[in-house]
Amino acid sequence: MNKKSYAVHVAVTKTAAMRYIAETAGHGYHLFQSGVVPAAKVLQLIRKFDDSYRVLATRGMRDNDRLRGRSCARLVLFPAVSSPEEKPEREWLFWLMATEGVGELSKEKRTMDAREPASRLSWEKQYALVSRPVRRRNGDLDYVWTWVLQDGFISRWRHAFAKAAGRVRSSREREPNYLIKLVTSLRRLPGFQGINRQKKALITGADIPRTWHAELNLMQLGTVVNKALPVFHPERTVENMLKGANLPPPI
Repeated sequence: MNKKSYAVHVAVTKTAAMRYIAETAGHGYHLFQSGVVPAAKVLQLIRKFDDSYRVLATRGMRDNDRLRGRSCARLVLFPAVSSPEEKPEREWLFWLMATEGVGELSKEKRTMDAREPASRLSWEKQYALVSRPVRRRNGDLDYVWTWVLQDGFISRWRHAFAKAAGRVRSSREREPNYLIKLVTSLRRLPGFQGINRQKKALITGADIPRTWHAELNLMQLGTVVNKALPVFHPERTVENMLKGANLPPPI
């Protein structure tokens, strides 16, 4: 008997993973569970979720299940650190996402609905996935998804910008280095529509002297997520990224 493959693909970047999560939610996978798992238990988690929810089902299998009113599930994994190849013992983030329908996942108490403000799907304590309902031409209700900064995260940014703006306004210091570094860091945040709106709001609310606006190009902070770029690479799988770790073999 052939051994089942557990080669779950991992997005090439954090932004790509966030894009994939948003697109998956847009395809109806708005029920979810999430958490953190040690790298040594990642393959065990995949096997468990596949046994229970068929997260490794092919697209054809999922389409067939949805036509019959069954819930379908997908599993998204991403390392909680930037270099899992060098630190395979570190933790991984996971999101188990599912559609509505007949199945055990929708009945479980720990399953949440990403459409509800009280149970947003989040990326650690930084970002939250939000949606707004739109009505299709045929009358059906659909949802448009984007990412935003979580309240605590954006509060820290506001405090940092207030401090930086104060330094460049001060007649004694006129110190721009902190502001320059802060703007550079802000530009690196993922360029989703919701986050970009918040970037501009941070700038406009910081009372930065206009003499610095042109030099720092403050109104051009919103890079756009390129949906034409690939989310996955064929060789970037959980198994390949964790080679060398002391992991239990697949069964």
